[in-house]
Amino acid sequence: MRKVFLFSLVFMFFLSCSTNESEMNLDEDGQGEEQVDGNGNSDGGASSDKDIVIGTWTLYLSTSGTEVNNCLKKSTYVFNEDNSYTYTEYDIVDDECKEIVDKNHNGEWTNRENGKYGIRRHGYTSGQDIPFKFEDNNSKMILVGRTYKRN
Repeated sequence: MRKVFLFSLVFMFFLSCSTNESEMNLDEDGQGEEQVDGNGNSDGGASSDKDIVIGTWTLYLSTSGTEVNNCLKKSTYVFNEDNSYTYTEYDIVDDECKEIVDKNHNGEWTNRENGKYGIRRHGYTSGQDIPFKFEDNNSKMILVGRTYKRN
């Protein structure tokens, strides 16, 4: 009888610990709140106040959809929480991988919703709205035809 009681107690313990509840943000009713971005991507109920663009993104695919060489993979966008960004570009020059300093720039970004972001480079009085597309659970970003991977 004692073994049955202990087994039941252990079984009840494992039933009470659900991974879905521990990994999700729950509302007052104990239900997960699913967040969907402007591209229809779901976060599966784990909400976050950070914009999905925030982070470091490394160039991965060219506009033709082919994987870029290791030098071009050093090209990055860094989007910061304070709505600033930095772009750094690399390319092969004279058979060496070099940073292309005259193409690097900084600026500000704004989420305009529905997958569009406003980008304004420092030194310019106006910016432009650019469509961003996020794929593979927001681990890839397609920007002006190029695909970047989140670091």
